[in-house]
Amino acid sequence: MLHAQYGPLRANHLHRIETIKQLRPVSVVSCNPRVDVQQAEAVVPSSQSTLLSAQTATSNGNGITSTGSGQYPSCSILSNAGALCEDDFGKFVQFFRQASPYIAGHRVRTFVVVIPGDVVLQQKLLQTLVSDIALLHGLGIRLVLVLGAAPQIAAALEELGSSSVFVGGYRVTDAAALEAAVQAAGRSRTAIEQILSRGPSVPVFRRHGKGETEMHFGPALNVVSGNYVAAKRRGIINGVDFGYSGEVRFVARDAIRRQLDNDNIVLLSNLGFTAGGEVLNCNTYDVGLHASIELNADKLICLHLSDVTDMRLPAWLPLSRARDMLLQRLMGHVSTSSIDADEADRLRRQLLQDAQPPSANGSSSSGSINGSSNGSSSSSSSGGKDCLLNLDLWTSTGFPTAVAVAVVACVKGVKRAHLVDARMDGGMLLELYSRDGVGTMISTDFYEGIRKARATDMEAIQGLLDPLERAGVLVKRSTEELRAQLPCFTVIERETKVMGCALLVPLGVSPDGERVAEIGAFCVDVVFRGTGRGDSLLDYVEQDARLKGMDRLVLLTTRTADWFMQRDFKLAGPAWCSELLPGARRERINPARNSQLYVKELAPLDDKNRLQPGTRIGF
Repeated sequence: MLHAQYGPLRANHLHRIETIKQLRPVSVVSCNPRVDVQQAEAVVPSSQSTLLSAQTATSNGNGITSTGSGQYPSCSILSNAGALCEDDFGKFVQFFRQASPYIAGHRVRTFVVVIPGDVVLQQKLLQTLVSDIALLHGLGIRLVLVLGAAPQIAAALEELGSSSVFVGGYRVTDAAALEAAVQAAGRSRTAIEQILSRGPSVPVFRRHGKGETEMHFGPALNVVSGNYVAAKRRGIINGVDFGYSGEVRFVARDAIRRQLDNDNIVLLSNLGFTAGGEVLNCNTYDVGLHASIELNADKLICLHLSDVTDMRLPAWLPLSRARDMLLQRLMGHVSTSSIDADEADRLRRQLLQDAQPPSANGSSSSGSINGSSNGSSSSSSSGGKDCLLNLDLWTSTGFPTAVAVAVVACVKGVKRAHLVDARMDGGMLLELYSRDGVGTMISTDFYEGIRKARATDMEAIQGLLDPLERAGVLVKRSTEELRAQLPCFTVIERETKVMGCALLVPLGVSPDGERVAEIGAFCVDVVFRGTGRGDSLLDYVEQDARLKGMDRLVLLTTRTADWFMQRDFKLAGPAWCSELLPGARRERINPARNSQLYVKELAPLDDKNRLQPGTRIGF
């Protein structure tokens, strides 16, 4: 886990109130309050809540969404000649400072990016997106791109006087449709390769780059594609002959990883190949879902247009909530002819299972990576255990396929899934390299099991605190004191066992007019330390303090300072004489203990982040 601290404020001793106040972060207006905490687990100091998190979407004339903020105009910080404007030097540095922990956290990670055909079809939009993809590759991310072609196929069929026929989530592919699919896949691949082959202009290299004897004109990036997708015919289902439509059996994980190890970008398309040498037209999301699961990808990124945006999803969607959302839609369609009760029950059971990683050889249960598939279908019509992968069922609910695929990927073990509006200029960069992001992230519940303490937790909390009190790490509390403070405790519970606790006590107003709350009795069971649960608990308590109107968090400690300093608490000197504490609290401090005061200033709440604790990640 990275616990980097960045920024100009690094003083070890901050005795002056004015200096402490300078640590308060700028108030940030963000419609997407969350940070990707486990992928890039650096704690970004709140004093560096920069422009990236304040950006909002605005539409320009060509239909591509640009970004801007209320403080700065929506414009490029580069001049027409490509040089950085002097007035924007500070902004440029701020961007890098905020992005730095995420750059380190995402490096050498594997991301699968699904680009639907509607996006590929828009040339200017595709140019911008692929340029950002090239930047992601340059920052060390291992990329697998999955290209869609549905509108291109439909357009080609229309030129031939034919029409597209869909049943559920799959196209009925006759010979003409297959020919159109092959041509569309080739055009999409060529368009991507063309953009990625463009290198920076020679003048860019003259200051920091290659010398006169070095080659300037080689392709900027290496892009590879091939028969990496193994498929089988869908066959005849409920009397419908799907022709050359295919279901993905598996992707060639080992072959793809070799290409990624060689610093290549891998392109996958809607085409899959059978063991008999046939080419089949597959669903792009089917390909992306299998690729992310079988490669054990760190992220699945689904670019989308208005269909997902119109759902107004929150910035962070815990997997448990996402599954409930999917189940609610699913069960609402049980009474229709599209989904029967048995299918719905199978899906419900699988969705409620804990996320399972891929098998040892990286394959899904529908086939092995080395090609020794048993040929079983992942369709629920077969009654197999991979019915979650059947896009027919999700499409029949009317749910956007991108959202359903993102949820299923996380259920199947993908660590994170992101839904990003392709129309937002720089959307992927903002989603991955800013604290708050601009899309929707689906992940396991960061705050699972965290709740307010109950009377029945008294004994468990005493059991957690007792060893630390005996060791002198915590001040001894009597049973009566603990019972009186119980409503101020927050606990982490797992399988009915309380495995962590924290106390948040409002102290009143300090001499400098700040509303102060104290964190105390912070403890995680030794068995569960190093699992990130302490971070979850602290983050939850901080959110609770902000919602209660607190301006400052304080901590008195003699032994645990390092852990809290890594999480942006600043040393403010001896606690017994500090003017940062209300007088009533100072009077209760034993000077002989020499407890040191650590302070964390909280950014003010605004209408965009006035959310209940546990409904967003970070501030």
